[in-house]
Amino acid sequence: MEAAASALLLLGLSASLAPFASAAAPYDPPTVPELMDQLGLPRALLPETARRYLLHDDGTFELFLDDGCVVEAGGYRVGYDIKLSGTVSPGSVTGLEGVRVRVLFAWVPITGVEAADGEVTVHIGPIRKSFPAVGFKSSPRCIIGLAAADILPPLVEQ
Repeated sequence: MEAAASALLLLGLSASLAPFASAAAPYDPPTVPELMDQLGLPRALLPETARRYLLHDDGTFELFLDDGCVVEAGGYRVGYDIKLSGTVSPGSVTGLEGVRVRVLFAWVPITGVEAADGEVTVHIGPIRKSFPAVGFKSSPRCIIGLAAADILPPLVEQ
């Protein structure tokens, strides 16, 4: 009799908790463009192939592109690795890895980006270059995909 009462109590408890378990909505994280909007960063900082990311509580992130990519932006060629990383906070990215810009005949790492007061400032080591934010409206299309590996030296030596 005691076993039957325990089973009945357990069944009743499970039934009473079922509505709460099913009422929880699944986690639906923002897309990469939505996340950029939330952080006050222009969507055009990333090519349209940026789709997946991991964002940690301390602001560090890993962002993944479908493939390596080279884009034309403001008269510059910008190269993206398949994986980007760094630290993000509202309006800025620091410690950026996986992005570089062609300057004359060399590919130089972009180490940070700031967006404020209608300008986007790009950090190339100790050098800073500012551009009007209006030029960063939509994500650029890759002009070179997988072949980018042939023209871009790896940022991290293997």
